[in-house]
Amino acid sequence: MDNHVILLRFNIFSEKYLNIGQLTREKMYEGNPSWLDTRLEWFDKYLLENLKNQKDMGFWCFLLSDPETPQHYKNQLKNYEKLGFIKVVETYDDDIPKMNNKILETYKSIKKNNSNEIFCSRLDSDDMVGPYWNNVVKQLLEDNKRISLETVLLYNFINKEKRIIKFHKGSFVSTKSTLNKFDSPRSFAHGDANAAEIDSDYPLVCMGIHNNNVTNHNWWPAGRAYHLNEGEFDQMFKIKE
Repeated sequence: MDNHVILLRFNIFSEKYLNIGQLTREKMYEGNPSWLDTRLEWFDKYLLENLKNQKDMGFWCFLLSDPETPQHYKNQLKNYEKLGFIKVVETYDDDIPKMNNKILETYKSIKKNNSNEIFCSRLDSDDMVGPYWNNVVKQLLEDNKRISLETVLLYNFINKEKRIIKFHKGSFVSTKSTLNKFDSPRSFAHGDANAAEIDSDYPLVCMGIHNNNVTNHNWWPAGRAYHLNEGEFDQMFKIKE
């Protein structure tokens, strides 16, 4: 079943986030490397590598992108569609109903199943997911309408240090709904998920810690040291060399 849709907020611009670290639209594309150049590098190295290694490849990854993205970056994003499980969805962030309609229209045009049910997860380009993540999300959503994966590995991109945290109602939220009553995990804030809290013996998800994201960086002190040798880490998450 390809009815699991990942919503990846890639380079959407939002006026409402300007006071908490959101760059202006122009600043996102300035510099060498630009902010978006860095995000593309992270996506290739971390999240994309993990999506390619899913044991169950029955999913779609929607790259939510600003319609006003410069054309050469639009071309770069469009190239990802050649992988067969990625679609670029151009949408503005400040109108949630319109965004949800665009997501549903895109999904209906490409889905290969006859189900009226849709599973939906939110991820970011600096996240990683274990190889059984898609399997587990689908299984958990059989008995729940919303889930939040609470056991999260924190991975420092710079020094490769690792910590683990119980991320109460964090960003790793998935929903089950129908096409005529869509429940998008991008429609509510992290702490307002009202989801079943799922703890696991080991982390199924990993959050990148880096200076480019102040919010993620603030979670680092709350975690505890979590030792993994390279072999163990490589079994859990993939990093493209």
